[in-house]
Amino acid sequence: MFAVNHVVHSLGQTYLKTYGSRMTTNHQDLLERQESNFLNMKRALTGTRLYKDLRLAYINSYEEFVNHVPVYGYDEYAPYVDMIAAGHKDILFKDKADYFGLSSGTSGKDSKRVPYNERMIRMFIKSQKRIASKISTLEPDLNLLKAGRLAFGSDPYLYSQNGFKFGYISGILSTRVPKVLAKNTFPSREVLAISNWDKKIELLINESIEQDIQVVSGIPTYIISIFEAVLQKTGKKHINEIWPNLKVFVYAATPIKQYKDRIDRLVGHELNYYGVYAATEAAIGLPYSKYENGRQRYFLNPDLLYSFTPVEGKTQNVGLHQIEMGVPYFLNVGTPNGMIHYCMKDVVSFDLVNGDLVFEFVGRKSTGMNLAAEKVSDDDILNCYLNTKKSLNVDLRHYFLSPGTEDGKATYMWTLFVAGNANVDAKTLAENLEKEMQRINGDYSDCRDVGVLGAAQVQIMNADYLQGYFEKNRSRGQFKMKTTFETAEEYLSFIRQNLDQAGTLQ
Repeated sequence: MFAVNHVVHSLGQTYLKTYGSRMTTNHQDLLERQESNFLNMKRALTGTRLYKDLRLAYINSYEEFVNHVPVYGYDEYAPYVDMIAAGHKDILFKDKADYFGLSSGTSGKDSKRVPYNERMIRMFIKSQKRIASKISTLEPDLNLLKAGRLAFGSDPYLYSQNGFKFGYISGILSTRVPKVLAKNTFPSREVLAISNWDKKIELLINESIEQDIQVVSGIPTYIISIFEAVLQKTGKKHINEIWPNLKVFVYAATPIKQYKDRIDRLVGHELNYYGVYAATEAAIGLPYSKYENGRQRYFLNPDLLYSFTPVEGKTQNVGLHQIEMGVPYFLNVGTPNGMIHYCMKDVVSFDLVNGDLVFEFVGRKSTGMNLAAEKVSDDDILNCYLNTKKSLNVDLRHYFLSPGTEDGKATYMWTLFVAGNANVDAKTLAENLEKEMQRINGDYSDCRDVGVLGAAQVQIMNADYLQGYFEKNRSRGQFKMKTTFETAEEYLSFIRQNLDQAGTLQ
């Protein structure tokens, strides 16, 4: 029996690596796939309400689709989603809606509901296979069919209504793990379904503590909490004393940059990190290479339709055949569930590597800071925070950034979260953040020089209160920790609703 299993695993690993070498990452191949993806989508949508409303019968090519089919956000698709949830047929697609995926709702509004038909679920599963095959190629010593894997997602389902199951995509996919992988994947479905966090973590530890965990996957903040719980239970100093072969971290939902050092310290050595650019709407970007030198490069999921809207200049959608390298674009996607030209509000930038089309996530629409035409990006903000943290050797856990005022001038108000017993000085932190932002962003420096921006301000809050906020929300699928606020009013409302003001230290 062992010999048979060994042969099966060997063949499986060979297949994964071969599959990875055949994946479509070449620019020309991806472009050709767009034409076939459009024709397949049009054929699948024939007879639906959306097909008639968008007059798709008159759209005959990918280029016509890009130029003439409007880009919709969730608000435009919501009436169609409501009709499906009410039981109407042939609305966004002709087959059955199996599930509704819920967004994490980071904007503070109710979660979006994304209907999933079987073709949509298969797209997510196929993307998982693409990720596994790529990592098998990049990590030749790692056998993903045999290695223990700690994969932490959300609860499989949250509730049922009108015969539909509603939940987060990571939880829904946890019920569809192939048997050959399920026996090496922890925690089990039964443990993931437990709603009580403490009980879930206790059973997760009991299931996985004796396993040879070589790969972890999940949202960084979740994995940090799990690692800390494991160390507390075992009394060990580092995770590598428990799982010495742990090497790979597959992360999603948030940049790894601000969490990497903390995770490596918990583990006891540096891990190889691979980012997945996934959302409730689709698995959009798959890891092209490991996270390195502050950069995560992705390749486009070849099973989706894409168009792009330039961030600057004329507002006109372009297709994959028209994009320019190094130019920021808003990303629009078309998926098998009928949300065919959906605005993600994410900004990406492309590059060519040996003929392969790769991209990086640049930011999101209406994020970053722009108080006096300085145009400071999310990445600038994060780098300013991380560089200050490193230069002062302060154990900062998270940050919020919002507009403030100082002596009648607009200013950057930083809220920094530290351990309750930390010895920190708000003035020193503010001076270093100010100096670092001027170094990173020339627009910011110019605005400070001419006096239209005031100096950065800092308030310190106890990280325990942030942890309480996280614990209240960690069941929400791909829960993303808030960082940047557009207005002072938005920030104050968030604080009042989510954080106890007693958490302020200074």
